[in-house]
Amino acid sequence: MDKWEAMSINRRLFDLGSRLGSLEGYLYSEEKVDKSYLKNWLRNIENEFSQLPAGLKQEIEGDYLEILRKVEALLKRLYGDTDADSLQVTGMIVTLKGQKMPQH
Repeated sequence: MDKWEAMSINRRLFDLGSRLGSLEGYLYSEEKVDKSYLKNWLRNIENEFSQLPAGLKQEIEGDYLEILRKVEALLKRLYGDTDADSLQVTGMIVTLKGQKMPQH
């Protein structure tokens, strides 16, 4: 069992939220961005979200998408529409929309 799997659901949710929120804030401070971190940062966020229980993902999906869209807009503004990191976030959004969970 890896470290992530050993964490409680509450801890996983906290880690995902803090990682995503700090990325958004980091991108707002444009001049301080070290682009070399972005690919793995985005991959970690995507992996963490995908490993949450289905009910929890469904509950936070709207907010998660909203923040991903903000991150996408910031990346596109900083680096353009064809930048690898911008495209990675766009792909995360498209994938999530395609896997939208049914409403109960």
